[in-house]
Amino acid sequence: MQLSDSGILREIGLTLYERKALAALMVLGVADAASICREGAVPTSKIYRAMEKLAQLALAQVQPTRRKMYAALPSDAVVDRIIALVRERADRFSASGEELRRMLTSLTGDVRGKHPFVDLALGAESHIKRHLVHLADAKARILSYMECGDLSSIDQAIDAGFPILRRISRNAAEREIQHQVVFGFSYRTAPQLLEFLKKHRADIRNLTGVRYSGEVGHPFHVVDERLVILPLDHPFIPEGRFASLLIRDEDLARNLASGFEKLWRKAMKSLQEINADPRTKRNG
Repeated sequence: MQLSDSGILREIGLTLYERKALAALMVLGVADAASICREGAVPTSKIYRAMEKLAQLALAQVQPTRRKMYAALPSDAVVDRIIALVRERADRFSASGEELRRMLTSLTGDVRGKHPFVDLALGAESHIKRHLVHLADAKARILSYMECGDLSSIDQAIDAGFPILRRISRNAAEREIQHQVVFGFSYRTAPQLLEFLKKHRADIRNLTGVRYSGEVGHPFHVVDERLVILPLDHPFIPEGRFASLLIRDEDLARNLASGFEKLWRKAMKSLQEINADPRTKRNG
C-alpha cells in the first residue's frame, strides 16, 4: 500500500494531493515545491496549499526563504503527530456527540411510548448492528434472556471486528447500568455456554446479575423499560439467526420485564458444578 492510499491519513483530513505531497517529501527529505510536484505527481496549482496544510498540522517544516524549502520530519515524529491528530479529532467528535445527545434527548416527547414502532432486521449481522447495539446506549436498565443463537451471533460479530460486548460493557460502566442476564442452556448447548463465558469474561464483568435456566426458546432484551428486542432463530436456517424485531412499546416492555422477574426468581444462581459461573475462579 502506498502512503498516499493510507486510510489513517484520510482520517485526519488529508486530501489526495496532500497525501502525495507528504509521501514525496518523506522520500526527498528536503525539497522545493517544484521537486515535490515532480516526485509526487502533484499539480503545481495544488502544491502550495497542500504544503501549507502539512505545515499547519506539524507534519512538515517550512523554510520561508525567497524560494520556499520544505523539510520532512523523522518518520517516528510524523507517526506520533498523526496519532495525536486522530485522538484530537476523536475527542472533538466525542464532545460533539454528547452535546447532540443532550439536544436530541431534550426534543424527545412523552408520546414515544404511546405509539409502538417495529423494525425488522434480516440476518445475524443486522440483528447485532441495528438492534443489539441499542444495549450499548441504555440509560438505566437492561434485562436479557439469551440462548445459544444469541451467543453464536455475538461471537460472529466480534470475530468480524464489531466489539459489541465491549461497547455494551463500556456504556454499563460509565452509566452504572443495571444489566441482569439469564442464560438459557441445555445439555447439548452447555459446552457453548461455557466457552462463551470464558472467552468473554472481561467484557461481561459489568453485568450486575447472572443466572442460568433451562431453555425457554424465546430470547429477548428489554432496554430502559421501553425498547424490546426479539431475536428470531430457525433450525432449518444454517446460521440459525435469520432476523430480529426491535419494538418500541412500553406495554410490551413491561410485560416482558414482569416475565423476566419470574424467570429470574426460578433460575439457578450459579453453575459451579460444571465450572460455568464467570464470577467463580477455579482453584489451582
